[in-house]
Amino acid sequence: MLNFSPEGYNNIIVIGCAKRGAHRPIMNLHERSLSVLACQYVDEVIIGAPWEISKDMITTFNISSVVHGSIAENDDFQEECDNPYAVPISMGIFKVLDSPLDITTTTIIRRIVSNHEAYQKRNQKKGESEKRYYEDKTYVSGD
Repeated sequence: MLNFSPEGYNNIIVIGCAKRGAHRPIMNLHERSLSVLACQYVDEVIIGAPWEISKDMITTFNISSVVHGSIAENDDFQEECDNPYAVPISMGIFKVLDSPLDITTTTIIRRIVSNHEAYQKRNQKKGESEKRYYEDKTYVSGD
């Protein structure tokens, strides 16, 4: 999704990692920032970026384009009175990019919850096995 720059352009990709979004994050701010920095197309990460993109932020970072994926937790952000993209939209620099996958925080949370019981059973079985090992463990005498 981030490799959208036409050939010959010297774009710098800056990603803002907000402190918090629609849900309580699965990873903390630093883990998310490091994950974003690991992407080969990302040049810079704004750690703790504000939720709303202001004119000052656009000017300070010399931002020429603000993008948002087509798959998101809240796709009706443009209809809200407190649209975080209101300024870039009014400036004509906002674009929606097609998301290649339909993964959101909600889908990840659903996966975790649906697999929770299986993980618990697996870990309980491992715990019982470890307990049996220690109970049956015999020591070699040094005599």
